[in-house]
Amino acid sequence: MIWQIKMACLALAGLSATIQAQAGTINLTIDSSLADYVLEVSCSGETVDEQRLRNSEVLQAQIKHHTGLSPRHTMDAYIEGLQAASRCEVLEEDLFRFRFAVEEKESMSRAIDFLKAREDEMVGFVIEKTAPYFPADKQFSGAIVLSAAGQSCGGFSMDGAFFIDLPCVAEAVEEEYMAIKVLSAHETYHALQYAFFAPFNEDMQRVDSPESALNYLFLNLLLEGTAEFVADSRVITGDSRLAGLLGGFAKKGYRRVNFNLRMVGYAAEVLAEKGDSQRRMRDMYSVGFSGNTGQQFYYVGAVMAEKIETAFGREALVCIIALSPEQFVLAYDAASLKGDAEATPIGAGAVNASRLLAEGKVSWESCADTP
Repeated sequence: MIWQIKMACLALAGLSATIQAQAGTINLTIDSSLADYVLEVSCSGETVDEQRLRNSEVLQAQIKHHTGLSPRHTMDAYIEGLQAASRCEVLEEDLFRFRFAVEEKESMSRAIDFLKAREDEMVGFVIEKTAPYFPADKQFSGAIVLSAAGQSCGGFSMDGAFFIDLPCVAEAVEEEYMAIKVLSAHETYHALQYAFFAPFNEDMQRVDSPESALNYLFLNLLLEGTAEFVADSRVITGDSRLAGLLGGFAKKGYRRVNFNLRMVGYAAEVLAEKGDSQRRMRDMYSVGFSGNTGQQFYYVGAVMAEKIETAFGREALVCIIALSPEQFVLAYDAASLKGDAEATPIGAGAVNASRLLAEGKVSWESCADTP
């Protein structure tokens, strides 16, 4: 089912007048077609339709995300893994975790049925969280993609597509439901970012200088921070796999946010130095944004967004986050000094780098001055 939000007419009951004033048009569905195909082929003995997979824009986006983190996670490796799964086998190096499609096929299918049956509720939750931070003059159509085979537990976004990892939640999908809804809102907001943020490229391979590395750092601080702000993961409870993972990350991340504000400054100082910018960026990304280290910069960015909204208002925040990403840092720097939004300053290295990157660009102050 497709849900539509119109600026003049919101179908979802209970949404505030603020949301009505902000909301553009959002069309959203749950897409299980790729997951359905993976489970259909697994242990079937059927020939894998390689051309179908290679032509799938959804799978292309997924592979692009995975290869950005590890060059081994290619389309060829995905097809090889599914070919083995068709024979009811699991490769020794199971890069995409097809073992779940082979060994847990029944629970995976049940999880798809559970989530599809709650499509209206899930989409309604997602829209309620994201609509207030989506400009009134924008439109978006997309889907929450259920992925039956992937690289890691959780969710991710790439090129306007967003994915929920079924192997991570299938065993206890009922207990994971709130975590899935929050993650869906987080990933949906990433897709909305493609619709109204300043043009950006998430390909880390393009980082080749201190300037591009710093821009990439601030871009991810903005992308992940605002998505966490919109879909606050502190509401997640329970100790099932995904809920425990995301809830634990949030609990620790928000507790250490003042320390990590300084860490962002140190990261900027490292990236500002000449040298192997690609290697430095990968290391700083691992420190601040990887699940292996608790994605601690997500919560820094969320607190930054919260303080900017407190200091300058929601419309100003939405305006600011659509600008070049260093403006987000500079707006927080100003907000942290404002009496009604008093907050810990971000590290000086981040502010200094942002000022250099900001030269000749539209300033965040143009948003704060907007009535």
